[in-house]
Amino acid sequence: MRTRPEQVLIYEFVPNGDLEKWISTQAPVHLSLKQRLDILIGAARGVEYLHSFNLVHRDIKPGNILLGADMQAKIADFGLVRMEEGSNVGTTRVMGTPGYVDPIYFQTSKATSATDVYSFGVLMLVVLTGRSRPLYTDDGEVDHILSW
Repeated sequence: MRTRPEQVLIYEFVPNGDLEKWISTQAPVHLSLKQRLDILIGAARGVEYLHSFNLVHRDIKPGNILLGADMQAKIADFGLVRMEEGSNVGTTRVMGTPGYVDPIYFQTSKATSATDVYSFGVLMLVVLTGRSRPLYTDDGEVDHILSW
């Protein structure tokens, strides 16, 4: 009788929770500029690693950046990750968090590595300025992102 090997998911314990907790106005915990930059660099390396395997995360945001004991950034929530085939990933529905979703992805439903780069850019603005993400209007366009 042959048995299948067990498949197990192992998660690392991240005692510092997610980045949202550290930048939230409800629970302000102050991070130095150096800490913020180190976290962003770590997250950027994680996104770069995903893209090296042609994977598109589609939901880069503070709540999906976990912080280890040493405050090292770790990307989480791979439920929306898709393989980038050719030049884009077509989906029937746009997935992601409003305010972080690439407007081109929102219009075309085709996710590329540029989708994550856009989301990462919004993440950088939020982390570095302490302001909340830009808001969407009813038609899905970013409202005044340049003046934000």
